[in-house]
Amino acid sequence: MGTRELYGYGEWALSGDSRPGVPVAIFQMECMSCHEQSPAADNDGTPQQTWALDHTGRNPDHRQFKLITETYWRVEPRRGNPYAEIKP
Repeated sequence: MGTRELYGYGEWALSGDSRPGVPVAIFQMECMSCHEQSPAADNDGTPQQTWALDHTGRNPDHRQFKLITETYWRVEPRRGNPYAEIKP
């Protein structure tokens, strides 16, 4: 008698990680002229915008910036997935 194999699948869902304590996003600005970076801040990009304006005020020829944004994601098993009952 031959070997038998059983294959199954489970659905997974990818979404933003909204657990308590996880920031919605972390923002940081980088000057493309000198590569100086603003401090990073959770959930609010306003300080980075102010930093860029102040930086250009101190360095009038530094006018191009890159916004660096980190967001957090999580994969969770959907109902019916065998891993749904297992808590990491």
